[in-house]
Amino acid sequence: MNTGKNLEISATQVVVLAGGRAKRMGIDIPKCMLEIGGKKLIDICIESLTADGFKKFVFLLGHGSDMVTQHIQDGSRYGVDVSYSIDPPDVIGWGKAKAFKYALLNEKIAGAMRCIVAFPDDIIQIPNIYSKFLAHHLESVMKHGVKASTMLVPGTDYPYGVAEIEDTTGLVRRFVEKPVVEKPTSVGIYLFEPAVYDIIDTMIPLNDGSPVELESTIFPFMAREGKLASFFVPTNTWLPINTVKEFERATRILTIKS
Repeated sequence: MNTGKNLEISATQVVVLAGGRAKRMGIDIPKCMLEIGGKKLIDICIESLTADGFKKFVFLLGHGSDMVTQHIQDGSRYGVDVSYSIDPPDVIGWGKAKAFKYALLNEKIAGAMRCIVAFPDDIIQIPNIYSKFLAHHLESVMKHGVKASTMLVPGTDYPYGVAEIEDTTGLVRRFVEKPVVEKPTSVGIYLFEPAVYDIIDTMIPLNDGSPVELESTIFPFMAREGKLASFFVPTNTWLPINTVKEFERATRILTIKS
């Protein structure tokens, strides 16, 4: 990697949203503490990013934050600088956008630095994917003046059977179990320029009592403004881990590869 790319990586912080519970999997621990092949998801996430040279990490935590902070500690065993933003104790499930704004207000996220936003339960099986994503993002900033980029797959498995119905009779003429839906689908990895922080500050309330997500507020706004770039990876390289079935699938795949 050339000096210019190294400088851009050193000028980019990593914001890891690791406050989610594994409640859909029937386990009352932070999802990032689940293990696959002897490694916790949080370790897989950190090591994927440090392999590309990223060194400054901010962890946004909520439920079970003590488990995560005790595991990561000061980040020295990963060779990274670490800070933590922990949701207030009286807050449960206020959403990613509020957690992000809270970290900005408390200066845990450096307001002058761009950031990669990552989730430990979204694994991309491509070496150096984060530096490739950053390079594409910077090119889009130069060419199109974007403020953010989102990583996508061209399609994903639909988890239900789909029927095609004849209009006149109501009869099912075609049935496909769990088809691939060929629509660009977010994998939960983003890049934000500092200008996005102002949008978050303006658009996201902290005291309205309802959960607010980045994907349902900030992203539609930036898309309408023409400030959101796309970056595609092959569908089969993405391992989301939101359900027991997805966890079992990821375990099979990563265990074989290890």
